[in-house]
Amino acid sequence: MRRANLIGLCLVLAAAAHSRPAVAAFAIAFDPATGHAAAFNGTFDLEQAKRTALSNCGGGCRVVAAGKKTCAAVVESISSGVSVWAVGQGTTAGVAASNGWHSCRRKGGVICTAAAAICD
Repeated sequence: MRRANLIGLCLVLAAAAHSRPAVAAFAIAFDPATGHAAAFNGTFDLEQAKRTALSNCGGGCRVVAAGKKTCAAVVESISSGVSVWAVGQGTTAGVAASNGWHSCRRKGGVICTAAAAICD
């Protein structure tokens, strides 16, 4: 009996070792008119992450970044009544925000700041 239990345990452990790890999903919703943003990564379901980010952001928002196995940031610059924004991606939230900052500056943003940054 013990030997059968040991063999069963070994099979379970072997299967677990070869299974793919779960990867969380993330989404960022953003409203360029107000600068309001919301990010969410509390699920493995990409569509659920998008719905939750939109719900947390409010009216006027749209999903500007979503994915798995990466990080993203939305960066904005509101000056002189002109709104410039960009999305950056990277291996960390800091890298994503930096990439977004550079894109924001290339689009003419003067003082670009991260409105939201998140990783899976």
